[in-house]
Parts: sequence; structure tokens; C-alpha cells
Amino acid sequence: MNSLEAPLTRIVFFQVREISIKLKRIAETAQSHFEKKEHILILVEDARSQQFVDELLWKLPATSFLPHVASDDPVKDLIAISKVKKNVNGSRIAFNLCPTPLLIEGPFRIIYEFEDLTSPNKKNLSSLRFDAYKQAGYLIEAR
Repeated sequence: MNSLEAPLTRIVFFQVREISIKLKRIAETAQSHFEKKEHILILVEDARSQQFVDELLWKLPATSFLPHVASDDPVKDLIAISKVKKNVNGSRIAFNLCPTPLLIEGPFRIIYEFEDLTSPNKKNLSSLRFDAYKQAGYLIEAR
């Protein structure tokens, strides 16, 4: 890539003010990519978060469930939930649920993030991630 080309990675920030909307957004995003047979990697901070998201995807949507795996080792599943910042399922799409920005080799085409307005601390962490992506030269959009 020469210096005139735009970076390939796009960061999509979902603005959320309620926890219930965050949960719905995670499930809907995972389902959307699953239906298109696209791999998606959901990155979480710790084992507790990994278990929470794992259980969430078994419960939502209410009419069915999303086949997925919680793993920190390489897998072939379309949806993987990992607590290590590695692309364990060879995904081009990631949903970063960690407080730190996802600045690892992907190569990710899309990284989903929350602009989390549920608390002042989470809002501040969202701003720090936004600034890190901006400084790294990623394309950023808000939804």
C-alpha cells in the first residue's frame, strides 16, 4: 500500500446509551455476518466477559441461536469469541468489546466498536479508542 491509498480497515462506532441496546447490537451484528457466511471475531477482556457473550449468543435472537465458539485457540467457526487479541478464526470482521483499541494484524476489513455512553468512564474509554484509531489513520464512521 502506498502512502496515497486509504487504509482498508473501517471502524464502525455504534452509539449506545443503554446496556440492553449494546446486547442487541452485538447479537444483531453477529447474526448479520453469520447469515452472509462471513467470519466475525468478538474480542472480550476476560473469561467472565467471554462467558457472558457466549451465553448471550445462545439466547439471542429469541427465536433461534447463533452457532459460535468461545476459544482462544485457532478455530474455523464463523463466529468466535476470544479473550486473546489474535485473529483466531481468520476473520476479516471484528467486534471489539475490550476497553483498549484493536490495533493488531488482522487484516480486518471492519472493526465494530461502541461509543459507550452508559457511564462517564465508558464514555472516556470510547474516546480514547476513537483517538487511537484516528491517529492510526483508520476510516471511522458512526451509526
